Amino acid sequence: MNHKTLPPGYRYAGTLDFMRNRRQLKALVVLSLALIVVPVIAGLLVVPVGPSWRLMASRWYMWPCLGLALVAYIPLHELVHGISMFALSGVKPVYGLKLPYAYAGSTAWFDRPSHIITALAPVVVWGAVLQIAIARLPGAWFWPLWIIQISNLSGSAGDIYTAWAIARMKGDLLIQDTGVRMRIMRRQ
Repeated sequence: MNHKTLPPGYRYAGTLDFMRNRRQLKALVVLSLALIVVPVIAGLLVVPVGPSWRLMASRWYMWPCLGLALVAYIPLHELVHGISMFALSGVKPVYGLKLPYAYAGSTAWFDRPSHIITALAPVVVWGAVLQIAIARLPGAWFWPLWIIQISNLSGSAGDIYTAWAIARMKGDLLIQDTGVRMRIMRRQ
């Protein structure tokens, strides 16, 4: 169950803070790089770059469109977090940018399943949308869309790391995700 304020009977269990915790930041960087390298290799094994390169070379406007899509993805990713947070708590989310992160946050306290849903919602939603587009558009569109999909995966590294870390923790947890920092409380 999710709460607007922290109910009694919970004590501090930990913090996830990628801006201040160097160990967590290093793990995040390694995961993010893996989520770039592995899909690039997989894409190269499945679809040659040539047709996509010829498509983009013959249509100069596709380069700025790809750049705009990569930039537009960031607020769309955070919007999905915010919609999920609001749907699960009834608390209006806040959005912001604290370099190098864009974020959606909330003052609400989420139980473990709700927090994992909120964390993974953008990678699942946009991953599905992009995979449908990749499947439906001609093969020459694979690499421009796959680049956005890779951005979706690597940009979700913090979300994936958070979901994994929260899933591994013991006990009845409540998590407050303010956007760049998660406070974790465990029922006593």
